[in-house]
Amino acid sequence: MDEKDKIYLKKIGKNISKLRKAKKLTQEEVCTELDMDKPYLSSIENGRQNPTLLTLKKLADAIGVKANDFLDI
Repeated sequence: MDEKDKIYLKKIGKNISKLRKAKKLTQEEVCTELDMDKPYLSSIENGRQNPTLLTLKKLADAIGVKANDFLDI
């Protein structure tokens, strides 16, 4: 993965975190709803994981936004 890819993942992760917090949801609440490990969500939000499209859709549904909102860079 090159540096541009890492920057892109960090931006997506920041968007996920920002939207989750705007909905006043904790990582734990989202993870409980999705049966997801909290460290995995943390890694996504910090740009260390490259989530699948399906994972992004599930996160969006749990947070109450559209998946393309995460990609609004």
